[in-house]
Amino acid sequence: MKWKGPFTIDELLDGSVGSSLPELPESGGVYLISERIWDKAPTQACIPLYVGSNTGKSSRFRTRVGDLIADMFGFFGADTGHHSGGQTVYDYCRKRQMSPKRLYIGWVEECGCVRCVENEIYNQLKPSLNKNRPTRCTKHQ
Repeated sequence: MKWKGPFTIDELLDGSVGSSLPELPESGGVYLISERIWDKAPTQACIPLYVGSNTGKSSRFRTRVGDLIADMFGFFGADTGHHSGGQTVYDYCRKRQMSPKRLYIGWVEECGCVRCVENEIYNQLKPSLNKNRPTRCTKHQ
């Protein structure tokens, strides 16, 4: 797996226009949110918080990360919101009185089977904020 990042959420937001940061792919990616930076690939030392991807074969990966970020900053209501993981990260940050801007995000793109890669990362890193195990791949597992 070849990782892009990690970048702080602040760097990702600041670099969204006219930056040298790599652009999030439209599809075929898996992302990881962590509390600490890592080098080349995440490990338990980075305090993995949440792993996710987009559902199915849609071109919504970038949109899914946008939903995650909106909800991590509290832009949801009791009956609204787009990303349960983002809401869980929001609660985590609020309890620790830390800004989500300080968290790190990195992603794997062009990873073949997104479901298999997401499960591999989940099994390897055991992110603490995933409420449920990622959906298993029906073709390969």
